[in-house]
Amino acid sequence: MAGETGAMAFVSVPQAQSIHAAGRMAPMRHVVEGSVSPFAQSEQFGEPTFGVSKMAIASALGAGAVAAGARHSRAKRSKKSNASRVSMAAVNTLETPPLTFYDVAARNGAEGTAQPSLAGRELEETAQDRVFNWLGRAPKPGSECFEAMQKYFPGALPGVAVHLRSKSVLEEEFGFTPDNTLLGTSFCPDEINNQESDIGTKMRKYWGKVFPMGGISGTPYVGETGFVAFSSHVPNDGNIIVVFGPHVGVSEEGEVGQYLREGQSGNSTACGAVIGAYNACLSGFDGAPSDDGEYDMQMDEIKQEFVPHAEAISKSENPMAAAAYVAYEMVKDRTLKIVNTKFGSGKLVLIGGIQLNMPFPDYADHFLPLMFEVRQEGQPTQDLMKHFVNPSIQQDLTRAPWAAVTAQREVFAWLTWSPPALSPVYRTMHTYFPGALPGQAVHERLVKVLERFGFDTDNTILGTSVCPDEINNEATDLPVLMQDYWGEVFPMGGISGAPFTGKTGFKAFSSHVAEEGHIMVVFGPHVAISETGEVGMCLRKGQDNESTACGAVIGAYRACLNGDVGDGEEGSYDMQMDWIKRQIAPHVNGIQRSENPMAALAHQSYTMVRDQIFGCVNNDFGSGYLCLVGGIQINLPYPMEDHFLPCTFEMRRAGEPTVDLLREMKEFN
Repeated sequence: MAGETGAMAFVSVPQAQSIHAAGRMAPMRHVVEGSVSPFAQSEQFGEPTFGVSKMAIASALGAGAVAAGARHSRAKRSKKSNASRVSMAAVNTLETPPLTFYDVAARNGAEGTAQPSLAGRELEETAQDRVFNWLGRAPKPGSECFEAMQKYFPGALPGVAVHLRSKSVLEEEFGFTPDNTLLGTSFCPDEINNQESDIGTKMRKYWGKVFPMGGISGTPYVGETGFVAFSSHVPNDGNIIVVFGPHVGVSEEGEVGQYLREGQSGNSTACGAVIGAYNACLSGFDGAPSDDGEYDMQMDEIKQEFVPHAEAISKSENPMAAAAYVAYEMVKDRTLKIVNTKFGSGKLVLIGGIQLNMPFPDYADHFLPLMFEVRQEGQPTQDLMKHFVNPSIQQDLTRAPWAAVTAQREVFAWLTWSPPALSPVYRTMHTYFPGALPGQAVHERLVKVLERFGFDTDNTILGTSVCPDEINNEATDLPVLMQDYWGEVFPMGGISGAPFTGKTGFKAFSSHVAEEGHIMVVFGPHVAISETGEVGMCLRKGQDNESTACGAVIGAYRACLNGDVGDGEEGSYDMQMDWIKRQIAPHVNGIQRSENPMAALAHQSYTMVRDQIFGCVNNDFGSGYLCLVGGIQINLPYPMEDHFLPCTFEMRRAGEPTVDLLREMKEFN
């Protein structure tokens, strides 16, 4: 087989227990001569054998390498580890289209379902790709960075997507909550794995406290003792999540294994430990413990792991990508050795993959999911990899242009940011508020666009003019997300969202801007949509019955219908409500005649708030920009995330024409 091109190696199921254990295919440990490439092109999947390409990594990790590994004496490693390797004695070769690792992993996780082909994935643009780039989370399709990521790690997703998808299924199907769940992670302690966008960070912020198990490379060096200690902390009848994997950098130029760290002028390696171990093996390391002995135990083991594979990796199409898959097998192998389900009646969830460190701060780090399963004492293992696959948003738009029509909505629903497409909430929202987006999406898009105008957290101050109703101050609401990102906020709004601080308030606010700095103001009214799709109604936490939202605006409208147009009662003190009534009164008849009066009222309220904002703001504060972001805040039923309908997005500066940027927030085709 060695030296042949185009020939395919097959391993039968009995021979491939480590390839197909628990319904998965492991990408590196089962490599045959001439052949396993996790990034070879693919057309189809066949049972009961796995086709593997001779093209990349595997041209190296062959029967000879495996045999060498079996012969190799590993310090501080049991013979059981070598015995677990797959025997390649009965390998047959056939001419057949090759398979990528992800094809097999995805098929095994979604038995019986159609899967998107990943052949030439780096040459495609899917709805998912387009939306993630639009949000500023992923590189632009066609760029060198994108092509490297999708060629060598097809199926990689932004860390938040993996978190949201796994959270959704664990909560809805298995009853996981932050109160009954413990989180463990096994990642390399490299600081670039602890950024805001990383899956470990996202999961920790949601699930709560974390038990870090990983050492350099991501291997869980806390060992069996560490897992026993960790699992003893689980709540009664509670659950454990363990997310694990190595990491690898992908540079802006598409070089795998390279990462530009903050404050440095040139790229450095990532993962430094894994790449260092691989380079040491190429330089003649023979597996003997280093002179540092117990002072460098972790690095010694990583080098020992790479000894039998180093030459093969060096001959692969992309050695750094191949090394990442070898490292994944190492981390997975040790993770499976130490975990168990003997901690109680709860469930153990294993989420494994490869963390991709993308260029910072341009993109969010990604994660290639290779394992997602639920284990429970006395029960069969459940493979959940199918939850990372959605053919409708993962098809090539050049072949399926219709998928672009509702691309954003489909992706946001898949991320659990938006309601399901068949729900009454979805239909009502997109009928009466077309173009509404999740607050998170609006925020991320704003950040990306404003960077082009020089906005950053040091030179920008934020003002908001939204109704103080507590349902507008939840963690995923646009005003809250913006305050969390931009910093301190100047609240200008009263009930209805109108800026009742007035011109005096804006003058005070704008006097706080940094020299040559910028001001951003987000404004608008709010309206609720109930679970049955009724506009203007909201079921608040802890209440049995729905109530109106916005209560002030709807109350003013109803008062006007009854003849109270805001003249004010003698002795009353309700200036804001009286003002709202006066603004709504001239439009009552038109609102009443509309198809959906509550939706029409929300749009009229937006005009009311916008006109008041325009009358209060100015550009007299200096040479910087005034950015105005206006729209309608849409409160959705819990646990759906609130949305925002962008209606105004413009940039103003003294002496210059206004720049209308609303197109940047619109759905695209």
